Amino acid sequence: MSETYQGHCLCGTVQLQGHGAPKLEICHCSMCLHWHGSPAIAATFENGVKITAGADKIRAYQSSDWAERAFCSICGTTLYYHLIGSDQIHSSQAGLFELPDGLKIHEEIFVDEQPDYYRFDTDAPRLTSAQMFERFEKYQAEQQNND
Repeated sequence: MSETYQGHCLCGTVQLQGHGAPKLEICHCSMCLHWHGSPAIAATFENGVKITAGADKIRAYQSSDWAERAFCSICGTTLYYHLIGSDQIHSSQAGLFELPDGLKIHEEIFVDEQPDYYRFDTDAPRLTSAQMFERFEKYQAEQQNND
C-alpha cells in the first residue's frame, strides 16, 4: 500500500494528498526567489499529488513558456509548480504536508542562480540551469512522443 501525506494551504481551503515516497528539492532559481522571497523547498511524490478540496480556489500564474505556479486565492499560500502540457503537479511546497522526520534533500537545482548570502548543509547533487533545461527538454520530448 502506498504512503499518503496530507497537506493544505494556510487557511485550509485547498487540501492536497501526496502519494508515494516523498523527495525534497531546493530550487534557487530567480523566479522561486521572487515567488517565495527565499529558495523553494519543494516535495515531489513518487505517485503524484492530487487536489482533494478547494480546486476552485486555486489560481495559477504562467511564469514562463513552460511552467505555471499555483496559489490559494483566499490566503495566498504558494501551492505548486506545474509544467505546461502535463496533467500532473511537478512539485509542491514541502511545508504544506505533514512529512516524516529524517527526510534528506534529494537535490538542489538552479544553483548557478543561488545568491551567496545563504547555503544549505547538504551533500545532495547540485544542478545548474543548463542541466535543468536539458531535463525539461527531455521531459517535453517524452510528452510529445506519448501523444
